[in-house]
Amino acid sequence: MPDISTRADLELLLRHFYGRALADPVLEPAFETLAVIGLDDHLPVMCDFWETILLRTGIYRGSAFAVHRALHGRHGFTDRHFDRWVELWTSSVDELFAGDVAHRATVEAAKIADAMRRRLFEPSGGQTTGVPSRFS
Repeated sequence: MPDISTRADLELLLRHFYGRALADPVLEPAFETLAVIGLDDHLPVMCDFWETILLRTGIYRGSAFAVHRALHGRHGFTDRHFDRWVELWTSSVDELFAGDVAHRATVEAAKIADAMRRRLFEPSGGQTTGVPSRFS
């Protein structure tokens, strides 16, 4: 299997992952808005995000945390949501890719989930945790 090396690889991975997440009983409610607006509007932003993390392009300029804070307010995320997200992401990566970047995609996803979880669940909002700025 190839490693992740291009934006097209990331788009393939994201389409595969979101196809699974949109049908997952745990995650589907959190993705209800995405199901309505469609993946095509969301995919470029997510490609920018993962391209910045994995291919180090620096093109993502959004606020991943702000979006997830709003979703948490609507859906009340739990550890189960984050664990399932990591599980689906990891299995999606493993089904399509192998190599150093693919491995880093799974490691970074776990770090992102932990950072989001910490910032959403801690009373201080995780402000003293030193979460990297790409999550703010």
